[in-house]
Parts: sequence; structure tokens; C-alpha cells
Amino acid sequence: MWSFPKTPRRRTRRPKLTQLDLWQVGGPDSGQPDMIPTSALLRHRSCARVLDLIRQVRIFFPELDGITLKIGLTRRAAGLAAHDQPWIWVNPRKLTRHTIAHEMVHLLQFRGHAPQGEKSADLYALARHVCLADDLPYYLKTPRTLRAAALLDAPSVHLLLHRVARESLVRRDQGERNYLRWFEQELDRLWSAELARLAQRALNGAPALPAQTSLF
Repeated sequence: MWSFPKTPRRRTRRPKLTQLDLWQVGGPDSGQPDMIPTSALLRHRSCARVLDLIRQVRIFFPELDGITLKIGLTRRAAGLAAHDQPWIWVNPRKLTRHTIAHEMVHLLQFRGHAPQGEKSADLYALARHVCLADDLPYYLKTPRTLRAAALLDAPSVHLLLHRVARESLVRRDQGERNYLRWFEQELDRLWSAELARLAQRALNGAPALPAQTSLF
């Protein structure tokens, strides 16, 4: 019986992401790159996606203009930030704009532009822009059922988080010392009122959401 040699499998090479224009936002006349990924990030298959997300978020942080950010990878947490250097590390798995914004707020905190603390970083990230509220905060307390609701109507939940966060910072500017606690209480109050409204509509025979609403 004749046997024919197998056709060699074509090897596909990953493109080498070494061009500065992949992460340089300032353009060729800026004099320095906006971001410098570590070698570990350059080798990661999600490098382009990670840098693109960071580029989107950085637009809302003009305080960091002219600063070259070093971007690395971490598996210990969703994200990390250095105290003495403009470095952040992110976990590409389930990376959100809110996580990136949280770490950028840390960079502002270390430069005296925002109050210290993890809860404060959560709040300032949510308040920057509604598109940076694409995930629930990790340190601020939120209603347990809010995450389930975000799976059904994410834009409404994101808008609620952003709106309450902005109002909380307004109250801080007016002298409210417990503005973080106020955010948690106000979010819980508004969400409880929304659940009551939906329940009443259901009793009146006008369901506002699919049947999964009963889960929360």
C-alpha cells in the first residue's frame, strides 16, 4: 500500500507588535509615546485589545496628558497601579473600562489630584463618564441584585451608577464628609424604589422586563 507524505501544516506567525504607532496617541510630533507596553504584554495575544481599551479610557484623564504610561500584565488582581511611577498593570481576562479608570484614578491620587482610598478610586472612576461605569465597583457597596439587573439592562444600570457618583462628588464639594457612604445609601434607595416600581407594574399586568426579573 502506497503512503503519501502528509501535507505540512502551514505555520501562522503572530504579528510582532513593535510599532510605536500602535499605542502612541500623541502623534509623531509629541516627542514621546503615550504608552509603553512591557515585553510580557507585547507577547500576549490580547495586547492590541488591551492597548485600545486603555487608549479609550485615557481620553477622559487629561491630567495624564504628556505622561508616558507603562502598561503591564497581572494575574493577582483586576488591576494594579504603582505609587511612584506612572505604571499600571491589568488583567486581560474580563477587562473593563471601569477597571482601567480605577487604576488611572490611583495615578491621580498619588499625584494629589483625588482623595486617597480604594472606594474613592471607584467613585471617581464612575463619575468621570458613563462609559467608564461599564462594571459595578469592587470596593463600594452596591445592592446585591444590581449585578443581575445589569445583565438584562446594562445601559440603565451604568447610567444610574454614573449619575449617583457625580451627585456624590457634588455633595463632597459642598462639604459632605461622608460622600462615599452617601453614594452607597442613595444607590440602594434609588434601586429599591425602582424594584418597587417594576413590581407594581407587574401587579398591574404590564411586565416591564422579561421573566428573569423575578430572580432579583
